[in-house]
Amino acid sequence: MKKRGIAFGLLLCVLVMGIGGCKKGTDETLKPTGMPDRSKYMDEAVVTVDDAEIGYREAMLYLQAAKQEYESAYGEGIWQYMLDAEGTTLGERVKNQTLEQVIYVKIVCAQAKKLGIELDSEEKSRVAERTEAYMGQAEYSTLALYGIARKDVEQVYADTALAQKVYDSVTLNVDTDISNAEVAQKHLQSLVLKNYHEDELGNRTPLTVQELIATLDRFDSFYEEAKETKDFYSLAYANTEDKTFLDVMVGDGDLPAELRDAYSLETGESMQIRTDNGYYLFYCVSGYDEDATIAKKEELIALRQEEAFKKLYEEWRSAAEVTMNEEIWEIIDMDLEAESWEITDKNGDVL
Repeated sequence: MKKRGIAFGLLLCVLVMGIGGCKKGTDETLKPTGMPDRSKYMDEAVVTVDDAEIGYREAMLYLQAAKQEYESAYGEGIWQYMLDAEGTTLGERVKNQTLEQVIYVKIVCAQAKKLGIELDSEEKSRVAERTEAYMGQAEYSTLALYGIARKDVEQVYADTALAQKVYDSVTLNVDTDISNAEVAQKHLQSLVLKNYHEDELGNRTPLTVQELIATLDRFDSFYEEAKETKDFYSLAYANTEDKTFLDVMVGDGDLPAELRDAYSLETGESMQIRTDNGYYLFYCVSGYDEDATIAKKEELIALRQEEAFKKLYEEWRSAAEVTMNEEIWEIIDMDLEAESWEITDKNGDVL
């Protein structure tokens, strides 16, 4: 069965961050004023969870991996983007979310001792292999910038592996009794003709009488063709005006109420459904898709496990004593440039 759990995957990214170039302004420019002196807090704890300290180096591994993940998806220069009226930036949001993930790992790992759970020799070997791979790909300049050593990387990999093992252990006995009949999935395809025109602003106007007659004629023609064709998907793809249900796996009750009759179809059958918003022609590719049914079953089991673990974790989290080193935490910025470049005026004075 597929496990979802809490494996973050953040450190699968390779830290290849460099110090970026200048941003231009009118009366203000960014000028290099020297790297901040990180050495004075590299050995300090950023946050303490009960007796477990999360040091600066460890925190930066998580944060820089999150940084790379976001910038790979959305590009650089995203961190000052405002998310709300209060002025929360994306950088602040991701920074705080990442901190909560690190706290999560430490809290769950602390439970491992109480539960008698530890990594076995094979799991430790995998941690060592991943650490070696990471160190072999990481930029030396980035590691040096944050004082990151092999032991720091190994600690993060070991912690995330142990946290996942705790998750697997405590959710092992969650009720997974779900029959295939409960989650049976059908493979349906559809062709839709709308009974209205829609402009760029989403405003709708009904079809004229002549247009409506022509649309219904096409609808009936497609229905006859659907009874004969061996490739309904191509027919639907080429002619549908709404691809929402073009090719879907659905269970009983998944379809909107006005389309629910389509779930009664069996393999090779087709059906016309007329609604207030248009005309739907459904075709049943498979009345029971075994792979999709199994996948759905696994999904529901995973959701049950996650919900059970969430409740347990909330108890652990409320009982844990979390202490922040606000001075260091405020210094850390998701935008690397903000840490290493300072805003100066045209005379070179720091603003």
